[in-house]
Amino acid sequence: MRSDNRFCALPLASVIETLRSPPVTAIAGAPEWVQGVAVIRGATVVIVDLGILLGPGSAEVKQARVVTLRVGARVVGLAVESIIGVREFDRTMLSEVPPLLLQAHPEVLTAIGLLDGELMLVLDGSRIITEQELARLENS
Repeated sequence: MRSDNRFCALPLASVIETLRSPPVTAIAGAPEWVQGVAVIRGATVVIVDLGILLGPGSAEVKQARVVTLRVGARVVGLAVESIIGVREFDRTMLSEVPPLLLQAHPEVLTAIGLLDGELMLVLDGSRIITEQELARLENS
């Protein structure tokens, strides 16, 4: 998937589905990286903007797709620019996250690598947002 000129990957096991971006309702007082909530398959789902979560990008991007992930007992939507597809790759293509980059996003980044000559950030979908943060947002 791509968001704000970043190429990112998630383990397929953490992905529930991908879909076009549904209408999103903002939540007052939510962190900047939370777009709001949307109704997906009859349930209220918190939508997280991946581009903002990972830091400022070089351009404003229209979030066109949502990847739904299981985070504990809840479902979270990850707003991204595009879904590139499903690819299998060898773990030997991946490296540990450099300490400086790990300090910026210790809860989300699990590895980095190159795919087709482009830097790829491998994310832990189950740690995109904490259970405590989700509970706080849902009770707002």
